[in-house]
Amino acid sequence: MMDLHMHTTASDGRMSPTELLAEAKSRDVSHIAITDHDTIDGYLKAREEAQQLGIRIVPGIEWNTDGPEDELHILGYGFDISDSRLLHLMDKRQQERIEWVSEIVERCNRLGMSITTQECLERAKGSVIVRTHIAEALLARGYGSSVQGLFDSYLRKGAAAYVPRPSFSARDAIEYTHECGGIAVLAHPGIYSFEVKLASLLDYGLDGIEVYYSRHSAAQMAFWEREAKKHHLIRSGGSDFHGHGSRNPYPVGSVAIPAEVKEWWACCMFPRH
Repeated sequence: MMDLHMHTTASDGRMSPTELLAEAKSRDVSHIAITDHDTIDGYLKAREEAQQLGIRIVPGIEWNTDGPEDELHILGYGFDISDSRLLHLMDKRQQERIEWVSEIVERCNRLGMSITTQECLERAKGSVIVRTHIAEALLARGYGSSVQGLFDSYLRKGAAAYVPRPSFSARDAIEYTHECGGIAVLAHPGIYSFEVKLASLLDYGLDGIEVYYSRHSAAQMAFWEREAKKHHLIRSGGSDFHGHGSRNPYPVGSVAIPAEVKEWWACCMFPRH
């Protein structure tokens, strides 16, 4: 089996890279990509152990973007992990996230919800901080009954404590991924609350679409499969697993990927040991 979209504690997942590998092994998933938000730390911690377990792993990342195309997620695969541009960009994005979270915390305080940036950073455990960590801090203080409810009420785009991300567009993500030798894939196109501007993404050089996804309906998968084939795009698929009991609890390897798609990835993207 294959799963090309998963998260670890390096961003907002609940399992460490070691735990995620054990989960994949137990479910007979032989080809994986760890796609943490704006970082490859999870991949770096997992690659040697994956080899020992007989699991093939490809470098992956999920870029969070906001720009003319709205808040899109772009998955990057197969890039050069030693490229200085990639390392600089990840460091820059990490610092921007901390400053961004500080602004959100200030808004929460003005709304009468007393939390600190340090509390949120502690939730991230030294890894990439995301809005889910802020929601967890709010929950711990008793300002709501669930992480998802707090996220939707205060942190989602347009909500009272929302702060726009630092400028980093889908075009930026696609171009950076290409410059570092990777391919760029549109993540979960069926779950956005707005219409995806596919024509613009194609102009920027988008390579593929995540067609087979845990939260896509059969109709959505069929639609995006047609779009991918029409534009000669790479198709990918994944669970977006964040951990058991998380907001994305769909098990590793639970998304069915067509045999010809798995064959392409296995032959063209996964390094042979």
